[in-house]
Amino acid sequence: MPNQTYSLYHKRGYAGELFDSAPRTTQTGLVEGASLGFGLALKVGSDAANGGVVPGSVSGKVFAISMRELNHEAANKPSDGTTTYVKDESVSIMRQGFLLVKVTGRAAVAHSLANVNDTTGAFTGGSAAGGETQSTNVTFLEAGQVGDIVKARIDIVHA
Repeated sequence: MPNQTYSLYHKRGYAGELFDSAPRTTQTGLVEGASLGFGLALKVGSDAANGGVVPGSVSGKVFAISMRELNHEAANKPSDGTTTYVKDESVSIMRQGFLLVKVTGRAAVAHSLANVNDTTGAFTGGSAAGGETQSTNVTFLEAGQVGDIVKARIDIVHA
């Protein structure tokens, strides 16, 4: 009889996923670019009247973070597991609350403000480098190395 081995060690989570049931403020946006990933910083786009969003921040103010949804078709065929929002598709966004984000560029420091890549909307730790802006309203809640998925909080900032 073959020996079966079961592993219960699942990944911690994925960028853009919720990790608790705390109160949150979410809404729907509209993807203005060709595609949009999960767990990225967003700013209001040029089509603000229709809820248009694009990656980035405005002077460090992050409008929202894109949330992961499981109802998306694979981005690549055959599928490698990659999914994204596509142009003119509605995107679930979190304006205030807790969710998971991926650390890129430099390690995240717990309870410090995240930096936002001005082009991609990805989050980095440490001091903001060229092409990045320190956010005023997204905080890493735990430390993490580059590539790690960590808890973060976004707060609504009024202009």
